[in-house]
Amino acid sequence: METRALEAEGRMSSSRTKEDALANAISAAESYMKAIKLANSSTERARLKEKCLNILAKAEEIKKIEQWKPQTGYPSTVRTPSELTRVPQSRRQLSTREEVILLEGSKLHGLIFPPWKSEPDEQEFAAKGEVYIDPSKINISNTHADAPGDWQRPRDLLGNELQDASATPVEPTMQAAADIDLVQDVTADCSVVASLCAAVARPGGTYGKLLERIFYPYDKSQGIPQMSKNGKYIFRLHFNGCFRKVVIDDRLPAPRNSRRLYVFDRQNPGLLWPALLEKAYLKVRGGYDFPGSNSGTDLWVITSWIPEQIFLQSDELQPNDLWSRILNAFALGDVMVTLGTGRLNNNEEEALGLAGEHDYAVLDIKEKGAEKLFLLKNPWCDAMVWKGADNHPESGHNKEAPGPGTTNPGTFWMSYPEVMRNFDSLYLNWNPGLFTHRQDHHFNWTIPTSSSPGCFVHNPQYAVQSDAGGTVWILLSRHFTTEEHNYRASSTLPSSTASNSHGFISLYIFSSSGHRIHLSDNPLSRGPY
Repeated sequence: METRALEAEGRMSSSRTKEDALANAISAAESYMKAIKLANSSTERARLKEKCLNILAKAEEIKKIEQWKPQTGYPSTVRTPSELTRVPQSRRQLSTREEVILLEGSKLHGLIFPPWKSEPDEQEFAAKGEVYIDPSKINISNTHADAPGDWQRPRDLLGNELQDASATPVEPTMQAAADIDLVQDVTADCSVVASLCAAVARPGGTYGKLLERIFYPYDKSQGIPQMSKNGKYIFRLHFNGCFRKVVIDDRLPAPRNSRRLYVFDRQNPGLLWPALLEKAYLKVRGGYDFPGSNSGTDLWVITSWIPEQIFLQSDELQPNDLWSRILNAFALGDVMVTLGTGRLNNNEEEALGLAGEHDYAVLDIKEKGAEKLFLLKNPWCDAMVWKGADNHPESGHNKEAPGPGTTNPGTFWMSYPEVMRNFDSLYLNWNPGLFTHRQDHHFNWTIPTSSSPGCFVHNPQYAVQSDAGGTVWILLSRHFTTEEHNYRASSTLPSSTASNSHGFISLYIFSSSGHRIHLSDNPLSRGPY
């Protein structure tokens, strides 16, 4: 109950209206009252009673406010793009041990991904006689040995395998002439392609600003990636504790049986940057035989936007509050949204038109009156489409929004209640510019071979203190390891199941005046595991 109270309390200051703030205050007070009844000691009851009285006092203060203004500095708050230009950096001095951890994190799959130091010089991409060839080996398949013709330059791919003899030749380009429509074909990286689709869907075509500090070379005058003259590309990706340098060449896997192994654009067949960005990410994750992840993690690595996973089937979820949090932020381009389904058998997939254990991109979010809608995209090129789309009731909103018959293949509108019923996870990636401060900590944790359930003696613990108060976000991010990739790649489990079965990790929060915790009893809040 105290967890619910804390969540409602956290929503008070960021509520869009005075009425919403009061409703959250009442919800917090009611949850505290229920927690008081469940408390095990007089000390615990006294502490909860004090918090309840403080909430009631805040509610009285809210009633006196004539013009309500949400507080800034929280991701559900509406802020203008000009206020988001400065992303906070961690200024904390790292210990020697932490620096060693970051250096050790550079080694992955027999490759080196050094911490990012500075933007590359333009001369790295200049034509110097020979075209650049990345000496690293990137797996195409865990069951297929690479042959000489498995990798081809973009001009060769577009000129040969992908073109009909009578078709107009397609040249590689970084400029989209039509709306971008990215899809996957053979490679099982739905989370990656859904992530790219969500990034491209940012309002006003502002995805180019995301790429400016990710993709090199980059044409700042045009606001798009630039073609490298020597075939070399450098990416700034965030993983294993920091931004890291990832270098690739422009060769892509050749099609097999007329099926592409890389992401492509159905509307702009020559558009090259999505496939190169995908290649850089898959190099980090072990190759094109990547068994799968989730879009929240993928976008965190690619864009460094702060991930948040919402478990849609949780009993503690407040759907109206969740909708309010993301609606305006999405319109401003301050949050990227993707969805993940759970396990579905073949009959369920056929009946629903949804793929099990699969990620979908959210391209648009709309509200008119009581109707709340998501525009979803299945990233598969031969995608099944939600069967309920054809039966969606007509409304004034649908007359303004594209209907199921006018969207691209694999794209469909779904009501918010249907999303809540049919998906397991909602992945939100927040603009880091919404936050005012940041502090990074790096640690190793060797789990004891034998431990008592509920014993936290050997668990890493940190104390958080703030004189100003307010909301603190804590992000726990595990490093990628070669061993974990090998385990997942060899697993016979479905990709998303294998992704989650290598080990569960979670956060517990206690009120202990900074003293170490020995037992897992009575946390203020805890993660799902």
